[in-house]
Amino acid sequence: MTDLLHAFVLPELGVRGAAVRLGAGYREVLSHQPYPAAVGRWLGEALSAAALLQTGIKFTGRLSLQLQGGSALELLYVESTSEGDLRGIARVAERPVDWNIGFGQAVEGALLAITLEPYQRGDRYQGIVPLAGDSLSDALEGYFAQSEQLPTRLLLAGDGEHAAGLLLQRLPFEGGQNRPIDPDGWNRVEHLMGTITPDELLGTTSELLVHRLFHEFDRINRDPLPLHVRCRCSRDKVADVLRRIGRDEAVAAAANIGHAEVICEFCGKVYRFDPIEIQQLFLPVPVAPLPPRPQ
Repeated sequence: MTDLLHAFVLPELGVRGAAVRLGAGYREVLSHQPYPAAVGRWLGEALSAAALLQTGIKFTGRLSLQLQGGSALELLYVESTSEGDLRGIARVAERPVDWNIGFGQAVEGALLAITLEPYQRGDRYQGIVPLAGDSLSDALEGYFAQSEQLPTRLLLAGDGEHAAGLLLQRLPFEGGQNRPIDPDGWNRVEHLMGTITPDELLGTTSELLVHRLFHEFDRINRDPLPLHVRCRCSRDKVADVLRRIGRDEAVAAAANIGHAEVICEFCGKVYRFDPIEIQQLFLPVPVAPLPPRPQ
């Protein structure tokens, strides 16, 4: 089965890791927009990366990864949640682009942001760094080196049918019984990771890949997490968007075809509001009466 995320720890090496392989969900994301082939591959890599990075957060919530401001790839945005929900979009420049230029040139000038949003409390963390490197994995490794000071390696791939990724990160253990037994553990896992080709990553289930690489070491496995492409759009959220643009613009949007039409960029769902519904959006909210004063 594809669309599974496997997270694990190699305690004797002081390393945590995760592997993911996407199939049906990745193809569903690509079906919502006519992306150039290269952009479709990068979007698959980003979806895989978001799922992998989510394994490192210690709360129930959402992680988003965003590249914005590139010369050709203007936006790449993906989300992953603790429950295994994924969604993502990309936007490209309107001018003609030779997509053989490669990732590094396509995102020239962009910033990389990773945002963590817990569900239960108001704290929101966002790290932003200039984008560097010739691939998304290079950019993310640079982010962790600059923002988290944790040695991190990522291998990502996408081909329009499947997307996959492997993450390895050295744990910040210091002293006591948690100290890594093998002082050369990080070098060993880096060497093993270097033996994996993109084709092997795409063609192997994440569970089998982890077994092949690390069967010689003690491994603590988390339960596999099924991943689903699931959008957070709703009619109420679209109504809020129409309220924000204002009555005049909302009415004007409905003038030509008899209704305002909003299409979700993430899932392609169409929301329609007729003129009466638009007027109702801007009716004053009735004020609840005060409770009777005690006698």
